[in-house]
Amino acid sequence: MKYISFFISLFLFHQISYSQHDLYIGAEVLGGTLGSTDLESGLLNKKNYSPTLGAQLNLSYRLFDFLSFEGGIGQQRSRIKLEDAVFSDELDGFSININNTNYHWNYFAAVSAFYRIRKTDTYIYGKFATSKNTYRAGEVSKSESFEVTSQNINRSLVYTTTYAESNISYIPEIGLQYKFFEGNLLSIGLRYNLGQSQVFESNYSITDNITQETKMDRLTFMGDAFSFTVRFDYKLIHLAKREKVKKVKLNEIAIDVSKKDEVKKDSQQSKPDTLNVPNTTLDTTPLVSIANRDLVVKDRLKVHFSKVKVQIWDHQTVDGDRVSLNLNGEWILKNYELKKEKYEIQIELSEGLNTFVLHALNLGKYKPNTAALNVFDGEKKHRIILESNMNESGTLQINYKKKRDDKK
Repeated sequence: MKYISFFISLFLFHQISYSQHDLYIGAEVLGGTLGSTDLESGLLNKKNYSPTLGAQLNLSYRLFDFLSFEGGIGQQRSRIKLEDAVFSDELDGFSININNTNYHWNYFAAVSAFYRIRKTDTYIYGKFATSKNTYRAGEVSKSESFEVTSQNINRSLVYTTTYAESNISYIPEIGLQYKFFEGNLLSIGLRYNLGQSQVFESNYSITDNITQETKMDRLTFMGDAFSFTVRFDYKLIHLAKREKVKKVKLNEIAIDVSKKDEVKKDSQQSKPDTLNVPNTTLDTTPLVSIANRDLVVKDRLKVHFSKVKVQIWDHQTVDGDRVSLNLNGEWILKNYELKKEKYEIQIELSEGLNTFVLHALNLGKYKPNTAALNVFDGEKKHRIILESNMNESGTLQINYKKKRDDKK
């Protein structure tokens, strides 16, 4: 069993070390209504709406762009609105209103799972949290207006509340999340707070000073609440997914580095130049540098058609990124400024391994130079994100293998 645990831990460590990591700091606000309360008798009624408001700060660690763990602290304010039902029955249009307001701090931990909607920047998420809530004495206010002499009413009332020191809550939540501008997050969700023990107990008594008759009611509350949440998360750290690089012996690689490609910058150029690469059998030795920059493979595709349509655009904030595209050592798009609108080109692949490179001409306003690509291979669409800087170029490897019935 010890060895099995060791190998499982080793496997998980290996998978995590090659995954995408993100660290976020966030804040959220929430508002809603309190859940059920228990009243012992019919002396008191709970009024229609008992509001709750709150805010929280959190720190979250996201793995694989699928799973996250988080913790944080927050404070909430809740108010239970009550009225004396007996007075309402006896005197038309008159009641005694009681507002029971309480505050509490909460310390929480949560795990969330995310499902990306059709390779967009929108996610559906589910979350489960556990929270420790610490309470302090709140406020109790009463509104009274007696017509004592005319109605022959002479009564005394007492309302007291005893708060628990703390309790535990379980909090399921579902919602939508949108990733934008350098990977920051905006989320909206619905949650239900399920209290696991009693939050407070309130005792209400009213004594008729003429007959000395006393009536009593007791309110208990577990802390249940239904809330709507709005949350913003700022990305502090991003570690991109590492590629598992296959080791190759140096004597098996033949690379011509005698010629260095230079890209002529032309800020006034309005239309990019596009080229097609002839459809010939390609040397499958992968390129390792272009224009004196290292190539970093971000993704790999396998296709069965030689003609491929590519769309390129800036999927985040348009910040002046200028790029050139290179296919198998030839420039197919030069000095193009990325826009929100998709720019489309058609490329022709050579049989074998094709190297598609995003070459950054600047870093724009926000580093690094990032572009989104849609690649239509004749059967389906692939969405890829490439990042490049002034030392390394994000690269897509496309392996073209003709189908048996594919004719030239």
